[in-house]
Amino acid sequence: MSDVESFIRFCESEFGTAVMDREAAYVKQHVAADDRILDIGCGIGSLEERFPEYEIIGLDRSEEMVHAARTRASASFVLGDATTLPIATASVDTVVFISTLEFIPDIDAVLAEATRVLDTDGTLAALVLNTRSEYVQSNLQREGSYFQRMAHRDSEALAETILEYVEGEQKYFLGISDEEVFESTDPTAAAISAVVGTPLE
Repeated sequence: MSDVESFIRFCESEFGTAVMDREAAYVKQHVAADDRILDIGCGIGSLEERFPEYEIIGLDRSEEMVHAARTRASASFVLGDATTLPIATASVDTVVFISTLEFIPDIDAVLAEATRVLDTDGTLAALVLNTRSEYVQSNLQREGSYFQRMAHRDSEALAETILEYVEGEQKYFLGISDEEVFESTDPTAAAISAVVGTPLE
């Protein structure tokens, strides 16, 4: 099964839908109605499906993912590399990463580009898999799990790196246990944390 096929299967499952609904709701708390949003690592366009009323650009380096996204959502989708974004400087209001940064080795290049394309008072919202949680740890150890591709397996260090580029804070918000999704601010139970902030000058 290809990455696209397995991702579509996850996204269309009851569990996957519940996770992405919560993630999208969290992101919506940090965007204004007229914001221009860039979703880096958009995959098959799951966020874009949930943001039909927003001006949103989805970017992914996988041609297959971008093709799938274009069949699922009416947003603009761009094939591109997060380390060299084909986006003008200071041209977007919000940059979103949803479980993307963990998988990119050159994190500094990506964050430098993300803050470059952001307006000076724009918002970066990075949703990150919490490697301290039981859910993420169990998936890291599961043979064949996509989580095993993670380049950054210390989510605290990753959050600290993000905060070198934006002024903001890290919050835990989404717990997962046996495919049950719930609100959680507990660092050991929350499978996903968020770092939200504005670019440092």
